[in-house]
Amino acid sequence: MLELLKISWRNLFRNPRRTWASLCTVALGAAGLLIYQGFNTGVMNQYRENVIHGYYGYGQVFPQNYFGKVHETPWKLWFENADEIEKQIRSSASVTEVFPRVSFYSFIVKGGITLGGKGEGVIPERENKFFTEMNFIEGHDLQGQDQIILGKGLAESIDAKTGDVVTLLTQTVNGQLNGADLTVAGIFFTGKKVIDDSFYRVDLKQAQALLDTNRVEMFSLATKGVEAWKAVDADLRKANPSLEAVPFEILDKNYYQNSVDFLNAQFSFIRSIILVIVAMGIFNVISTGLLERAGEMGALRANGEKRSRLFKILMIENSLLGILGGFLGICIAVVVDATLLRQGIPMPPAPGITRQFFVFLDIQPSHYLQALLLPMIATVVASLWPVRKLLKKSIPELLRST
Repeated sequence: MLELLKISWRNLFRNPRRTWASLCTVALGAAGLLIYQGFNTGVMNQYRENVIHGYYGYGQVFPQNYFGKVHETPWKLWFENADEIEKQIRSSASVTEVFPRVSFYSFIVKGGITLGGKGEGVIPERENKFFTEMNFIEGHDLQGQDQIILGKGLAESIDAKTGDVVTLLTQTVNGQLNGADLTVAGIFFTGKKVIDDSFYRVDLKQAQALLDTNRVEMFSLATKGVEAWKAVDADLRKANPSLEAVPFEILDKNYYQNSVDFLNAQFSFIRSIILVIVAMGIFNVISTGLLERAGEMGALRANGEKRSRLFKILMIENSLLGILGGFLGICIAVVVDATLLRQGIPMPPAPGITRQFFVFLDIQPSHYLQALLLPMIATVVASLWPVRKLLKKSIPELLRST
């Protein structure tokens, strides 16, 4: 086998023109595959960052059997000892910040307009540092207990602008009517109609005062990264079995997870197209090259070489060609990423994002392996038919081809 490998390696460089033509075909396919996969991962990263730093964090912690269910009196299931629960959550080394929240429904009144909306109480001092993707189109985030921020559709419906005063009317957990006058600090746009048309935020203490409760509904979490969520989940189960930790991809399945699944399916399809193009190019180059080597094959056959041995040599040659081409393609992709694409690729606003953003290639170790192996496989597969066709010819036919 080692002898066949040496012979195949030497044969590659006997005709530099033919070899370079094949190498360039494979290399461009491998480079295109690697760049597109890095781009695809970069887009998914942007979606992920928008979800994490826009609303959900890396995940949220609920009371057991609370998430995903409708409750007639949900506040009865909320965390009564919120400070103790927060300590238990912070006991996980993978948690970097905790964001307690309370959600509630109320009427929003401005002038003669009254609309229903869903509010959320948060701690602005914590949230503003982490949730930097709220997509504010006017004003800014909460900075005081007497402020409110509104979804774009909700603000338009009640004709509210920054600086205006709106009145919240809600029912306390005891069934009494309560209200507060708040100043509009900002207007945001998530791209999700159900949120933009009815969602607003106030200070957590203001929300608890409106509801006449000290309980907390749930906690959003900032962690050391996406990969840390499994450790967080395990730590919380040990600290308190009554806690239910839900990662962001489950919380926002319709937006994030479906987008990721769509992009992955799209990439698989385009990857197939790239590999077919590479295979067709290789088929053409190799077919032409083998015709030029017909006389060589005839001479070897006349000297006693077996078809099986020649077949192995040619297959090893094409495997080496695919590997070298894949390696060259990786080098091209790395150089392009470090030079032409160093500043990122400008993209128009995507669904749920109201601003232009830049996509940076995120090439993972597995991507390099794919860029190396897939073009090699495509090269070997594309060479099977012309090699078999050549070796099926008789010695006189091969010798007459010179």
